[in-house]
Amino acid sequence: MASFEPVKAKMVAEGISPSAIAAFESTFESLVSGNSGMISESTISPVVELVDATSITSEPDTTLLSKTVVLKLNGGLGTGMGLDKAKSLLKVKGDDTFLDLTAKQVIKMRQDYGFNVKFMLMNSFSTSEDTLAFFQEKFPDLAKEEGLEMLQNKVPKLDATTLEPATCESDPSNEWCPPGHGDLYAALVGSGSLDSLLADGYKYMFVSNSDNLGATLDLKILTHFAGVDAPFMMECCERTENDKKGGHLAVRKEDGQLILRESAMCADEDEPAFQDITKHRFFNTNNLWVRLDKLKEIVDKFGGFIPLPMIKNKKTVDPKDDSSTKVVQLETAMGAAIECFEGATAIVVPRTRFAPVKKCNDLFLLRSDAYMITPDHRPVLNPACGGSAPIINLDSKKYKLVGPLEEAITGGIPSLVKCERLTVKGLVRMSSKTSFVGTVSIVNSSNEAKLVPAGELKNVDLDLTNAPGLGPLKADVVISGPISGQKPGTSGLRKKTKEFMVEHYLNNFVQATFDALVATGTDLSEGSLVIGGDGRYFNDVAIQTIIKMGVANGVKRFWIGQDGLLSTPAVSAIIRERGPAWQKAFGAFILTASHNPGGPDEDFGIKYNVENGGPAVEKLTDAIYENTTTIKN
Repeated sequence: MASFEPVKAKMVAEGISPSAIAAFESTFESLVSGNSGMISESTISPVVELVDATSITSEPDTTLLSKTVVLKLNGGLGTGMGLDKAKSLLKVKGDDTFLDLTAKQVIKMRQDYGFNVKFMLMNSFSTSEDTLAFFQEKFPDLAKEEGLEMLQNKVPKLDATTLEPATCESDPSNEWCPPGHGDLYAALVGSGSLDSLLADGYKYMFVSNSDNLGATLDLKILTHFAGVDAPFMMECCERTENDKKGGHLAVRKEDGQLILRESAMCADEDEPAFQDITKHRFFNTNNLWVRLDKLKEIVDKFGGFIPLPMIKNKKTVDPKDDSSTKVVQLETAMGAAIECFEGATAIVVPRTRFAPVKKCNDLFLLRSDAYMITPDHRPVLNPACGGSAPIINLDSKKYKLVGPLEEAITGGIPSLVKCERLTVKGLVRMSSKTSFVGTVSIVNSSNEAKLVPAGELKNVDLDLTNAPGLGPLKADVVISGPISGQKPGTSGLRKKTKEFMVEHYLNNFVQATFDALVATGTDLSEGSLVIGGDGRYFNDVAIQTIIKMGVANGVKRFWIGQDGLLSTPAVSAIIRERGPAWQKAFGAFILTASHNPGGPDEDFGIKYNVENGGPAVEKLTDAIYENTTTIKN
């Protein structure tokens, strides 16, 4: 049987807390003992009835606020949606990100209740830096609060054959993975936060995901939780067709204990029953209420951790390389702790408390007019929708990632308030000038994106395959020839403005640069090209020339300074820091002659900065110059 010792040694060397190691050892032992992590349909019964939050009549007790802490789980990168920063930094409504709205919710809650309810974040090693920088810049008062951040742990990926820690020589960071949000409990213990909160008199914790903006502290629900004296309470919603693939609440036949069954815990033969929303009616919103003193008792009982059910995921050590070593990633779900608390309960809440974004379908819907933002900064379904959110089914192959979705809605998001169901297959371009009504299906089987017509589209099946498209921009091949003296120096190419204005002079240099980039392996169709300058004479004309030549050479995205203005340090910063990965800049043209005077009779200059933000290296400038001496068109 595989030994945990090599795993433990790796975790100890990485400085992982004893509580996290103990929790992972429990999960590991469950794996090697032959536990599949599956929960058979035959071992459970449906939950028949739950208390409805809307029926609670008890008077809200504001004295409970001084004993309550609100914690948001903020460890996700949203890699499944193509993001490379904290998912909570994704814009969801106008210019507001998840974190903007979360911070505003906290501030409004404190204003409404007249009490500074304690607020915490559980960040991961991948989201901590970006998240803290966000709060320091936009909400500095929150950033200064003691105990704002608690870090999620990380665990080793296991070689699928040996169950020893997997290795990845190309990128050692790939050897680690998040342990799932079930790590909440180990992180509370290992960070000392649990003991600290108890010492400060906190008794209740409300936990929710950062991408669920409907989950705010509800004083009525808190009062109910305190009144029933339960150690743990899960907020559930009634399942709909949109929820049938998510985890559901059940009763274990063996002892009558409430348990949570996630999709990864369901065998293939049980999937029809798992997705039967008339049988298993309630799903976990991941809005949880925890009695901290009872949590402490369970943690102490098991030696520093909670023995949560195992979730087993089969992956490759390098998520971007399907041929890399096959691994097992073990994780746990925080909602599964419901089976560890004797006397745990659950409550049915309105859908207004559940508005997460897991896929681009969700993001598209939340950004649309089907959702409104309330005065306390919660997204709620627009009353014009008649009580039911539209069912959105965007092509999973075309719109799995945020990048393609952003391109599809550059003209704005169509109206969805009167839409019941929208299905999109293929590449499209939508705009705010379109309104979908009833059931609408759009198909485009061609490889070219097609424009969705403006106006009202009501109960239609629209095939855009043969519709006229924008068509590719046609590149003209212009005959040219070498122009002497185009050797760039450390500051690029500087000449008199009138020399740059000679026919083909700028074009030759730009084409020579693109050819050199392609020859060195740069894919001009990926990422973005930055263009800007110091605003001197000829700046505007040069920028238009570079854009046209960029498009002709396959560049698909440009970042251009407003009015053509971008300083060299600003360009470098944009290249280095602006993201996400799918649109990160591969380089930049900077139009400047530094301190030299500008004007039609003075100086002009152009230089190329590479993907690290710095000036082109000598090898690249030599290649550019060589191309200028042999250019034909």
